[in-house]
Amino acid sequence: MIGDLSREGALREHAVVGETPNLAARLQALGEPGTIVVAASTRRLIGDLFRLRDLGRHEVRGIAEPIAAWAVEGVSASESRFEAVRAAGLTDFIGREDEIDFLLERQRLAWKGEGQIVLISGEPGIGKSRLAAALAERIVGEPHTRLRYQCSPYHSNSALRPFIAQLERAAAFKADDTSEQRLDKLEALLAIGASRVEAVAPLFAALLSIPSGERYPPLALSPTQQRRRTLAALLDQFEGLARRQPILLSFEDVHWADATSLELLDLTVERVRQLPVLALFTFRPEFEPPWVGLPNVGTLTLGRLDRNDVESMVARVTGGRALPAEVTEQIVVKTDGNPLFVEELTKAVLEAGILVEDAEGYRLNGPLPPLAIPATLQDSLMARLDRLAPVKEIGQIGAAIGREFSYSLLRAVVRRDETALKDALAQLEEAELVFRRGEPPEAVYSFKHALVRDAAYESLLKSRRQQLHSQIARTLEERFPDVVASEPEIVARHFTEAGLVDSAINYWLRAGNLALSRSANVEAVKHLRQGIELTQSQAPSPQRVRKELDFYLALGPAMAATEGFARPEPWRVFSHARDLLGNDSTLTEQMTVLWGAYLAHSMRAEHIAALEVARQCLALGAHHEHPGVSALGNRFTGQTLNFMGAFVDARLHLEQALALCAANQETIASYRRFGTDDQVTALAFLASTLLLLGYPEQSAAAAEQAVSRARAIGLAFTISMTLSQVAFLGTLGGDPQRAAAHADEAITHCAKHGVADPAHRARFTQGALLARSGDPQRGIELMRNAIVAAERRTMYLGHVASAHASLGQPEVGLDLLDEAIQTAEVTSEKFFEAELYRLRGEMLLTLGKRGEAEAGLRRALTIAQQQQARWWELRAATTLGKHWHDEGKYLEAYSLLQPVYGWFVEGFDATPLKDAKALLGELRDLSGTQTQARRE
Repeated sequence: MIGDLSREGALREHAVVGETPNLAARLQALGEPGTIVVAASTRRLIGDLFRLRDLGRHEVRGIAEPIAAWAVEGVSASESRFEAVRAAGLTDFIGREDEIDFLLERQRLAWKGEGQIVLISGEPGIGKSRLAAALAERIVGEPHTRLRYQCSPYHSNSALRPFIAQLERAAAFKADDTSEQRLDKLEALLAIGASRVEAVAPLFAALLSIPSGERYPPLALSPTQQRRRTLAALLDQFEGLARRQPILLSFEDVHWADATSLELLDLTVERVRQLPVLALFTFRPEFEPPWVGLPNVGTLTLGRLDRNDVESMVARVTGGRALPAEVTEQIVVKTDGNPLFVEELTKAVLEAGILVEDAEGYRLNGPLPPLAIPATLQDSLMARLDRLAPVKEIGQIGAAIGREFSYSLLRAVVRRDETALKDALAQLEEAELVFRRGEPPEAVYSFKHALVRDAAYESLLKSRRQQLHSQIARTLEERFPDVVASEPEIVARHFTEAGLVDSAINYWLRAGNLALSRSANVEAVKHLRQGIELTQSQAPSPQRVRKELDFYLALGPAMAATEGFARPEPWRVFSHARDLLGNDSTLTEQMTVLWGAYLAHSMRAEHIAALEVARQCLALGAHHEHPGVSALGNRFTGQTLNFMGAFVDARLHLEQALALCAANQETIASYRRFGTDDQVTALAFLASTLLLLGYPEQSAAAAEQAVSRARAIGLAFTISMTLSQVAFLGTLGGDPQRAAAHADEAITHCAKHGVADPAHRARFTQGALLARSGDPQRGIELMRNAIVAAERRTMYLGHVASAHASLGQPEVGLDLLDEAIQTAEVTSEKFFEAELYRLRGEMLLTLGKRGEAEAGLRRALTIAQQQQARWWELRAATTLGKHWHDEGKYLEAYSLLQPVYGWFVEGFDATPLKDAKALLGELRDLSGTQTQARRE
């Protein structure tokens, strides 16, 4: 770090690297005794790490031209060696004063607590990063914390890689640190911004792949929970830092950010609104930022420099010494105002040997050769690399590693004399093609720009590229186990580029499964698809089928998490996995595929297909005599039969699932699948089934059992699903107050743990209850939003239709009911069918269509009786009884309703039973009077 470099010996070592020993010795004579004096080459190497006093130009014996010299006066206040050297490698900022003023104004607002985001876009080399660095230079004297995050195309599918890299830098990890040392450094870093280090340290340790041993208790979290809490911890740490002093944050090359980092940026944009934070996001024009238009977000689009600015920039690179007019003209024309190209082309010209320096400036040493000045940035960079022929190979090897490479990995790959390697890297630094952070062996090098790296890489022959990628991948495998464990996708990329398909496939699978275990599902999908593409390039064989199945078994859950089971793509993935299953597939593999296929069919309301898969689960459980598979098969079968309106059979299967769970607690617990407990889920669906069969008290008891057990188990998805399912009972006529409380809790729990599908159902329940309690307009809004987010179930359509009718819009309601009835026919979703016809009858009555209405109510009654759904039968009989009451058919109405009501033996406090009882009392009196009148 900076403290180490302030030692005189370290600086003298750098001076010797920059100058020859004779020159270094002669320079010292220019200063006072004990003073270190350096020339231009060392001045460039040390950047802004030290305060320097300009000694002017001096004649030095043995040197033809006067030498510029500087005396070192002390260590500068620069925060980071890497940033200081990087800044020194950039020319003075030119032609962007309006942009700087804009940023300074935003900085003033931010420092007042009105957090600001500025989106900086522009083509490669246009100066986006330089603008951020220039702002940092302007405010260097003001107390603040600077945070810098760098994205890379080689980590675009590595979840949170920019944040991980920044944490590792800030904690000052070293390659030979033990896990205990890293944990100590991590805790010290977290203490700066966190109030309870012990609470968040396990999350950060897991994020950084640091084994924590016995220091922290195990994280008993699902991947989704761990992901959510990690993002929250990163945000809280960031806020803690901002509460101490303002923050200038640079997030560079957002176009290469991974999906999880983008999600965290979304949260950051919202969080900074009331914090003293200025965040600069840089990106290329092809990226479309989602934050444009938000109140605290500004935009800057950088254009090319005009001729005057280009000429000024050339003059800065040449140190103010004039170039021949024809050379300057070519630079102006060929660079077309791109700052990086201006800088690199000017340097290429100075290094080309076509100019001679004299007292007036530079002059040509002969006619200007036709191709002496490169026509493109690529050509310019290549010309500079070619003139570094002895060390060019080192740059190429670094480029094969990536935009950033460590000294330790480069040394392991190069396998050459360490002194020669350090000298080669120093020459690349002196040429300002790479920048260094830290000292070997901990040093990390970064190419000045992605285009510089690309130029070095593209100068390699394809065969040499493949050879290098193979060496890098093998070296990572053999000597860098931490990288292999935490970033297998990096090893996979190198094996892929090397053409070593078998090894690449294995690492893409490891990368996909690791991302899946961290709930980085978007990244998992990308890794797995890369591997699948490679498997399909292989010749057909049993081994290929086996490997492809492994990928699809992982891809299915990842796709389901990112897109939802109802979407076509997850369904295709599980269907293909099902086709790949062979006779040697394990029980777990078969159940994973069947589980995904079942949920895909069920969420798409393809109940006949879902029932077939459920029965395959039953057969598989029976064949293997596995109670866990049998319980799951019975649960799936019961759920589907419930949806199809076969309530009696549904009850039998759900109760069988519960019996298997009760008798095999240990086995069932070990077989708990994908965050869902079969006993809890079976109880939740049994509660619905029992209510419709006419047992409201038993239904309420099952619901409470489900909620109690879900809370005891503590699985996020199980709790969310159970709360939303039991809340749903309120829309069927259960206790509305209890249902509303469960729905509110479900939504809160889903938001906390990042669970989507149960939240949609809970919001729908809220809307249905609101519509029923007197706010149908708000209820419709909530219900329709939930339908858009989930699916158009027949029950959902029925409740929205009812709400429209209560607003005096029966025609709208009837259209929705017709859609729902048609859907029930197509999908066999008969769960709500009787109620659909009852609601239709009610609406037709309001329109005066009594005959058609009565036919609909009779249809509702018939369906309910066929399904033995006493609850629906009671509601249909009550509505039809009221209609006959209004028509004066008191005796017929009483004769219809009394046996239905008389069947019930419990739940008499429920509203439907109370309504039926009140109507029966009125009908009894009226029918008696009517009978007496007839007799008379």
